[in-house]
Amino acid sequence: MVSFKKKFLFLNVKENWYHCDPGFWDMILPTAWLHVKNRTTPVKPGFSDVTYTIENDLTLDHDTIYAGFLKSNRQQIRQAEEAGVEFEFHNDVEGFVEFFNEFARSVNIGTTSVRRINEMEGFLKLSYAKHQGRILVAHSTLIDDTYKIVRAFHSASKRTDDAFDKSLIAKANKALHYKDMMHFRELGYKVYDFGGYTQNTEDKALLGINNFKQSFGGEVVACTNYYTVSYQLLKKIGSLIGALGKG
Repeated sequence: MVSFKKKFLFLNVKENWYHCDPGFWDMILPTAWLHVKNRTTPVKPGFSDVTYTIENDLTLDHDTIYAGFLKSNRQQIRQAEEAGVEFEFHNDVEGFVEFFNEFARSVNIGTTSVRRINEMEGFLKLSYAKHQGRILVAHSTLIDDTYKIVRAFHSASKRTDDAFDKSLIAKANKALHYKDMMHFRELGYKVYDFGGYTQNTEDKALLGINNFKQSFGGEVVACTNYYTVSYQLLKKIGSLIGALGKG
């Protein structure tokens, strides 16, 4: 069961994933229950919203999962392997944060920190695609041992660095998603959650992300997020002062 506390502004914020079983103090303190399915009772007092993601069924056999990928994905995965791209799973938190933040600044998205990653200790695993000793792509994956779900969480690459082969990076990224799936499938996990899908969008960038995730053959799934009043208030304050998205 995924449940951890994050320091935000001057308070601890509690995040729970895939389950919603609020206790008395949970309802008072800043608390969120994220990506919850199969719950019909609202959290009162509180707020909720519906979001979507792409899920791949890891209970299927390897060949069935692989056959569900677009043909171009399968080709590029093979090409990455033939080019000598190697894949590793290890938790070098400081190295990951440095790599991710360099990418995040280049594409103007929120950074992270060693403290933020360590707050999720036990629930976050790191993986890498490397070529000739250099990291091309790095992923983090949120893991839920209770519900046997793994969720793509962070993704960073060298695609904005002109010193690297952008074509090889794109192939390595697809291959790393495949390796992530198979790694966790072998460990007994049942669902690979791609980490978000934007419904009914006309934004070209978001459509590109949607299409990328769907190209691995998963299904669109709806889920509900629940938030306490204090969580929403803290989030609003953070937004006003520009603190959101910072590690």
